[in-house]
Order: sequence, then structure tokens, then C-alpha cells
Amino acid sequence: MKISQDTVVELEYTLTVDGEVVDRSEPGEPLIYLHGHDNIIPGLERALEGQRAGDTLHATVLPEDGYGAYSEDLVEQLAREDFEDDIEVGAAYYTPAEDGRVLTFTVLEVNGERVKVDFNPPLAGRTLDFEVTVVSVRGASAEELEYGHASLPPRPPGPSPDLFTADSRHNGGLMKITQDTVVEIDYTLTVDGEIVDRSEPGEPLTYLQGHSNIIPGLERALEGKMAGDMFQEIIQPEDGYGPRDEDNVEELAREDFEDDVEIGETYYAQAEDGSVIPFTVLEIDGDNVKVDFNPPLAGQVLTFDVTVVGVREATAEELEHGHAHTPEMEHDHG
Repeated sequence: MKISQDTVVELEYTLTVDGEVVDRSEPGEPLIYLHGHDNIIPGLERALEGQRAGDTLHATVLPEDGYGAYSEDLVEQLAREDFEDDIEVGAAYYTPAEDGRVLTFTVLEVNGERVKVDFNPPLAGRTLDFEVTVVSVRGASAEELEYGHASLPPRPPGPSPDLFTADSRHNGGLMKITQDTVVEIDYTLTVDGEIVDRSEPGEPLTYLQGHSNIIPGLERALEGKMAGDMFQEIIQPEDGYGPRDEDNVEELAREDFEDDVEIGETYYAQAEDGSVIPFTVLEIDGDNVKVDFNPPLAGQVLTFDVTVVGVREATAEELEHGHAHTPEMEHDHG
């Protein structure tokens, strides 16, 4: 099969700039992408069009087809007081844009109360030389086409190559997921081979790492990952929604329900501490209603396919509230 629109491609590559190797795929861990969906820089994608498994090629990609031209307009002066911590020249920092994206910039110079920073991608304006071997080519699944990227097979934890798009950050410029970072992920959750939940296209799940916003097994698997990383994680019940407990199956009085009761529907009860506890109706028998307070996925082995969309530092307000804030959220914590 030739590489063409909507094919999933695996390739091994070495990237050099001015004769120096700046990135390469790890042995046995090829870069996997969906062709024709802007998963990789445009110059490399065009060079791969029509290639087959086993083909090797050299592609020289000019700046306009790589990470773009270098723009002096993206070099700015920021106030020293905008930085909470010590500033290191050459280090990468992060700031949220108005549209919710996280922008990366590099500190060029610290001069008193002013900090000179560069919002250009590190490889902007550079000519890129790729040595590529095509490992495999296959047709994309309907799910991959819906989400606009390839699904990855299980692989050991570790960073994925970050040359996916022209606004990716290269050579260590990406922030790792650690305690108190805000993370955006796309995910698909399957149980026994059946999809039971997924993020909507363009609407990633946003959470605050290290604050029990998500199940512990997934949170641990995400530790150390970076934007662009894709992985699969299999989570046992004890690291997911816990084992199923038959003591959580109870009988309630029919009169405790105000409306019609439907088997299989989820209802909510208020606990003594004011928290809201969901439960599922299992059976209706005259004046009694059999309900299940176990989480619906208790006792289940969960398989997550995850793509890390973005990572940034949490704000003071997010840390105070213990969860991430998104542009759509309104907060009134009294």
C-alpha cells in the first residue's frame, strides 16, 4: 500500500540541522501518524506521499514547510514580576493564550526588571534534513479518522517524538506532567473491547495533576508525559473505580422517589457530609427498589488510549480550588 490520504504510517527517522543530529526515533518505537491530517510538518508529509513500506528517503525541508520562518516580532520584553520563580536564560516557560492554548517561550536575556523572551519555535527558520525509513502503511480506522490521529499499540512509557506539527516545541522545550500541572488529554476508554467513554473531538479532558481529579492508575501513567505523547494504559480495578462491593447493593422504599423510577437509570442521594452519591436502579419490586451504589465501572479492567494535548503550570487559584479551570467554567467558591 502506498502512503496517501487517510493512511496510517509508521516511520523511523533521524533529523539533522547543520549536520548535527537534533532528534531521532527510538529503536523499535517508530513515529506513527495519520497521513493528510497535519499530524507532522507539511514538508515531511509531502515527501512521504506515495512511498511504501521498506522505502528509504532523504528529505530536505525548508523553513516555510517546517516550523516556519523566524519572526523578530515574536521576540518580546516581559516584566520580571510576571515570573514567580527564578529565571534561567535558555529555559522554556509557558503562558496561556486567550483561546486556551498554552504557548511556550524561551528566555533569551534577563536585564534588571525586564526579561527578553522568544515565542518562536526552537527550529523556526532552520532547514531540516530527514533520513526516513517507512516501516509500515495501513488504512485508517473510522475512529482514527474521526479523531484525526493514529491510534497507538501498547508501548512502554516514555516520551514520543515532538515534531508532530509546526507549533510543537522541540528538544526538551515541552513541560512534563508533574504535581500541580494542568493537563489536557484526548482519550478513549474501552472495557472488554467495547468503547464506554471518550473525549469529544476538540474538547479534551482538562484536570489538575496530583489532586485526585482522575482515577489514580491513569494519573500515575500520565506522570512525566509531555504534549504530543500517545500511549495505552491498562488499569486494574484497584487503581480505577475499585472492586465491586455487594454491600453497596441496597433496598430503598419506593416512596423515597418523587418521580417515576426506571430500571438502569442513575439517580442521586445526598450523604450526611453533604456530598452527592450516584446510584443505579437494578430492580423494582412493589414498594421496594433495589439499587446499586457501586460506581458503574467498579470491578472492571479499564483500557485507556490517551493523547496528551497540552501541559501547563497551574494558577494559584486552581491550586487553591484543587482543580483546573477552563474558559467555559464559571467559578463562585464563595
